[in-house]
Amino acid sequence: MRIFRGLLSSFFVLAVLAALASAQSKSLRSIQIDDMNRAVGPCADFFEYANGNWRANNPIPPSMVRWSRRWASGEANKDNLHSLLEEAVKVTSAPKGSTEQLIGDYYGACMDESRVNAQGLKPLQTLLKQVDDAQDLAALQRVLVDLHDLAVPVPFALTGSQDPHNPAYIMADISANGLSLPERNYYLGSEDRFKEAREKFVTHVSNMLVLAGATRPDADARAKTILAMETKFAEASLDPATARDPNLLDHKTTFAQLETMAPHIRWSDYLEHVKLPKDVVLNVQEPKFLQEVDRQMSQTPLADWKTYLRWQLLNSAANSLPTEFVTEHFSFYGQYLSGAREMKPRWKRCAESADRLLGEALGRKYAEKYFPPEAKARTQEMVKNLLAAMADDIRQLPWMGEDTKKKALAKIATFNPKVGYPDKWKDYSSVDIRRDDLWGSEVSARRFGVNDDRKTIGKPVDRGRWDMTPPTSDAYYNPLLNEIVFPAGILQPPAFSLDVVDAVNYGAIGVVIGHEISHGFDDEGARYDEQGRLQNWWTAEDLKKFETRSACVADQFDNYFIEPGVHHNGKLVLGESIGDLGGAKIAYMAYMKSLAGKPRPTDFDGFTPEQQFFIAWGQFRGDAIRIETQRMMVQNDPHPIAKYRVNGPLSNLPEFQKAFHCKAESAMVRPAEKRCDVW
Repeated sequence: MRIFRGLLSSFFVLAVLAALASAQSKSLRSIQIDDMNRAVGPCADFFEYANGNWRANNPIPPSMVRWSRRWASGEANKDNLHSLLEEAVKVTSAPKGSTEQLIGDYYGACMDESRVNAQGLKPLQTLLKQVDDAQDLAALQRVLVDLHDLAVPVPFALTGSQDPHNPAYIMADISANGLSLPERNYYLGSEDRFKEAREKFVTHVSNMLVLAGATRPDADARAKTILAMETKFAEASLDPATARDPNLLDHKTTFAQLETMAPHIRWSDYLEHVKLPKDVVLNVQEPKFLQEVDRQMSQTPLADWKTYLRWQLLNSAANSLPTEFVTEHFSFYGQYLSGAREMKPRWKRCAESADRLLGEALGRKYAEKYFPPEAKARTQEMVKNLLAAMADDIRQLPWMGEDTKKKALAKIATFNPKVGYPDKWKDYSSVDIRRDDLWGSEVSARRFGVNDDRKTIGKPVDRGRWDMTPPTSDAYYNPLLNEIVFPAGILQPPAFSLDVVDAVNYGAIGVVIGHEISHGFDDEGARYDEQGRLQNWWTAEDLKKFETRSACVADQFDNYFIEPGVHHNGKLVLGESIGDLGGAKIAYMAYMKSLAGKPRPTDFDGFTPEQQFFIAWGQFRGDAIRIETQRMMVQNDPHPIAKYRVNGPLSNLPEFQKAFHCKAESAMVRPAEKRCDVW
């Protein structure tokens, strides 16, 4: 009898739990049924099936180049920033250097378009005069370093970066910069689209120089000079796919070697100006590029260099100048290259620049108001579950040997997740922001950002620093810190919500979390060990197997076209595509693991929890993207376009095939001999 009563009690408890789960699932939201295009089968084109109706009913707004619920959420973040800035701008008595004073006065200066227009080019005159007055190479280089102080890093940049062989310390890193077009093929490519881009670029530069006071014939000639100089820089640059290999950017250099590599640059003066000793640990990412800079220093006429630097200053400052400069800048970069039909409203552009310049000051306000503690706790729990799923996945990999597995599990054990916002906020109180001086305020904020970076060089790494601001709708993995970072800005619907079922959270932000974890083991991240050191931790046999499996993914994406004759570069998008494939797999594993010991969640409108998981991913990632932006992406963006970020990884997953009962010959099922499986 006692046993019988125990069984009854157990049945009763299970019934209660099932009822509670059912009630909870009914109170929580799930996938967006109305967004789906059920005229297309899930096994034919899941991208269209998951949210084709949403795209059909929500065309890309004129000011945007991509659009989906996710991108709408990112723009909603800016609405929230707008609210915070509008509150701050009304405060006229905030103490100097306080957050309210900084963000309020910056926003007030940015929104005062009539004052900006009335000032014309006056705010830039001192810098422009410095360029014009340079009479020799030494004077020109003093201008160059002054531009570097203002985050105009041309034609190279010197910044702080973790030493890949001793990642506990920050070294000085010299990188290639100074190209105005998206990447080297825009200068060197023989296709008509690249030729047209060069022609449009010359016209744009000429227009900007005319606005700055040049005559049209002089401006046309100078624009061609700028293109010629930048073309030489492009020839000496690595292409984006090649530059993904960290070993090709690893060139430790002594001061003496630096002087030999580029003898016409006054390195002693440069390092003295940026307050770095000559024995600082230095890395030159692209020696060939720096040698080309040096060649041009010695052979390119001084007048041409002055033309180039004048253009780069105008280009960098364009959005803080009078309306005609802003409009011309948008017409080339926003409209022609990216495909936007109109500019964003000024308030939104000002909110974006406030986030860029004063990100943690504004971000602190954002996090306080829009990211509750329970959201942070829930996300942290999901991250913990995803890391556990990745560890489980590694343990059961049939192709990896035990020695390599031990190293991989050690790396998983040292992952450092950051969620929401920094534990320690930057102090911007020294930044001189004035409501009556937009460019002056931007200069002060730029100087702060540059100096904040330079001060890290030669010191132990500060693991509390963030590379994204809290309102940013994005995430990242840093291999040198072995950290995954999820700002509050991405932890909003449709990526994450406290009010949706777990299937949706795991299918959206869960895959993002898994994606960032997988970056630690993609073709680039796998080169770094658990301490962030750039060194091989694989056995030769396992590394060969990993490279073969990675090549499968590269080949898959090489064959995804955006239009006839234009396709993805599989090597360029390899890391992100491995991240998506691994992210979807381990997020699904984590979701299944989260259900252990619990009553099975109820179906939603006929869709099983497993189906809801995959639909959530398709609805989160289902961006419409203008063709102009797609053309740029395939050249320089390591991310594939959204259609293939949805269909590509899912077509490799047996779990997806099973969830939707896809037949082997379905478009969303890759043949067994072509199925890619890395993690």
